[in-house]
Amino acid sequence: ELPLLRARAADVLDIAGAETDARGQTVQFSGRLRVTSEDAFARLKRLFAEVGFFPLLRDGPSAGENVVVAVRGPLGASITNRSWLNAVMFALTLVTVTAGGGSTLAMMLGDDRPDWQAVLANGIPFAIGLMLILGAHEFGHYLQARRHGLPATLPFFIPMPFGLGTLGAFVQMRGAVENKRALFDVAVGGPIAGLLIAIPLFIAAIIEPALGGKPLPDTRSLLAEGLITLFRPEATSLGIAMTPLLFAARIGLVLTAMNLLPLGQLDGGHIAYAALGRRRAYWLGWATLIALCGVALLTRSTIWVVWIIFALASGAHQATPLDDVTPLDLRRNVAFLATTVLLISLFTARPF
Repeated sequence: ELPLLRARAADVLDIAGAETDARGQTVQFSGRLRVTSEDAFARLKRLFAEVGFFPLLRDGPSAGENVVVAVRGPLGASITNRSWLNAVMFALTLVTVTAGGGSTLAMMLGDDRPDWQAVLANGIPFAIGLMLILGAHEFGHYLQARRHGLPATLPFFIPMPFGLGTLGAFVQMRGAVENKRALFDVAVGGPIAGLLIAIPLFIAAIIEPALGGKPLPDTRSLLAEGLITLFRPEATSLGIAMTPLLFAARIGLVLTAMNLLPLGQLDGGHIAYAALGRRRAYWLGWATLIALCGVALLTRSTIWVVWIIFALASGAHQATPLDDVTPLDLRRNVAFLATTVLLISLFTARPF
């Protein structure tokens, strides 16, 4: 197999060295690519599949050097869809969000012991708004994963019997992402899809409610302040009475901002890896973590402590794409800059 693989690797690589592991599961070739990394990976994927292997493409230890690894086995992966479980978890989460969100909002509005009518009156519109935002976010990931041939399940919603009634939702994916472009698309698809629901919902929710009699504390994000200036200018220096839909939209905007932080397994962590590479994304993640610790100390806000713990628990390890050399194209680099601006406009040190 080694001569067969070497001949195929030589189609795109000036081979300077080759080595294989003891079990013959991987063969590594080092050298310099003669074609673009994108073209090289496409050819290697086809050529290696003919002999039962799939390729990995990496930067070498020296500048301009590349490493091609042939790994034994099929490239494809499969996943079992259990739509009945998705439906059950969605229904449970809808119930817990209605109860938890309705109770929380009723107490925020001054009702310390809300009855079931008050819980339902607040909880049903809140649950509809928040579930739409969470669902759009996860379907954004799902559709981008399927577009790039990555097996993915429908969204799983996570019910929680206290607080707002949910820990969010997730899409389970299997298999390796082919390149950084696919990784970027899958990661950015969720936040953008969620905002397509959260922003119009926020605009609709700020138009009708009464204004507060006192100036609002400095807690609004730049995006929220801009939307209020455009659609409710008289509220730029005053609070807006909280409603279920406004509460859902605020939660959606805050969760999107937190997910866009360039940290670990958050969407922002994957976006940073795709745009900046492993090393820069690693150090940016540590810088973000240190900055969040500073924000938590200055604001004494428990939400940042909870989010830091969640980010650390999710892990800092990034799944490396099969082709880890091909960079983002111009369109995605522009999208990365736009996403960075979006994070800055959504972020606020005191979300609540």
